[in-house]
Amino acid sequence: MPTNTNFPQIERKAMWFLINQPQVLESNTVDENWFTNNSYRILASFINLWGTRYENAEQIAAAFSDTPFGKRLDVQKIINSIQGVDRPLDPKATFKELRSYYYTRMIKEAALNASKDPSDFNLDHLDMLRDEAMRTDTQTDHDNSELVNDALEELNTPTTGFIKTYAGLDKLLGGGLAPNQLMVIGARPSVGKTAFALNIGMNAIMYDSNLTVELFSLEMSSKQNMHRIYAANSGIALNYWKNPAVRMSASQKQAAAETIKQIGDIRFWSNDRLVSIDEISSVIKQHAQRFGSGHYLAIVDHIGLVETGNSKQDARQSLEEVSRRLKLLTQNLKISIIALSQLNRGVESRESNEPQLRDLRETGAIEQDANIVGFLWRPSEDPTDKNLNLSIKKNRDGELGKLEFYFQKNIQKIVEVSHDVEPIHE
Repeated sequence: MPTNTNFPQIERKAMWFLINQPQVLESNTVDENWFTNNSYRILASFINLWGTRYENAEQIAAAFSDTPFGKRLDVQKIINSIQGVDRPLDPKATFKELRSYYYTRMIKEAALNASKDPSDFNLDHLDMLRDEAMRTDTQTDHDNSELVNDALEELNTPTTGFIKTYAGLDKLLGGGLAPNQLMVIGARPSVGKTAFALNIGMNAIMYDSNLTVELFSLEMSSKQNMHRIYAANSGIALNYWKNPAVRMSASQKQAAAETIKQIGDIRFWSNDRLVSIDEISSVIKQHAQRFGSGHYLAIVDHIGLVETGNSKQDARQSLEEVSRRLKLLTQNLKISIIALSQLNRGVESRESNEPQLRDLRETGAIEQDANIVGFLWRPSEDPTDKNLNLSIKKNRDGELGKLEFYFQKNIQKIVEVSHDVEPIHE
């Protein structure tokens, strides 16, 4: 793989520090993606991982040459490409300039894409890059004073903004769903993932009456979803709600009317008319800005049915775009989103019923974008078994664990068996 020496001076200066003074990484962080040259990116990745073990270019060259990439790259050519550069004096300033150069380049590219195709995805991506570029570069500056002050304040001031779900699940999540978090709940069909999401939404509102929960339903009508909520909160079986005038007794009708009024007084909304990610994103933006961070929860049921409007994309590419755009919404709006996902059939062919991360349909993008991934599954092969497990298989800010639930399917009520969490070690 040839090494191109015709690339920006700032990249050569940054690489000079990484190769000749790798110990600068003890007080500075350099993202390999900041480099435009692929050879530089590969070597920077290696130095980021192992560079502080070595003292100079010769030691790095010898160690890198023993790696698979090192056998394909001529590391000596990379070293030679930086020798003619004016010797930089300040690594912190050099890496900061490199980062600035990277974001300038990325923003120009994103702005061009947005001008050609002003879709919500392209505009969100442009906004995200601008926000990141404006942030104080704590990675290169390593000015931790603000972080230290925040940490000291948190010792005496409880963190707010968490959305409560179930007591045991909240324990795993460190207090509940936090702003900026995308939670994916996967399950095979008919296990109860929609009912579980509806129960989470109701639990959250019961804890915080100022919360707005909005369900974007692409699988069932809003009427069907509201019937499930009414059944769970009234204790009147779901099948009675299909023709209540005939099926319900006088006392049941009275209880049903009270439940309908109670649910009408809270903000649990079901939307079954939006099918594209552009439409869903637009509504989420409006309502998140209206109600504010920590006071709005969006639920998408389910992510595999959301359309992108791009007929050239296959199922995997569409799912990747939807997943990424939901993640961008959590970051840009500082909100929580729960996305339901249907698992592939691989889980049914194994001895254990417990799903794994690889069972997420079509792509690994969902796992990559999600802060939290949980799987809802039946521990028994018996479809009438009312026991459910929720396995948290990814938790970026907390621990992994398994929780036990009891599913009263006739009224669509899911309750925790206990608040205890069984640890998962992977």
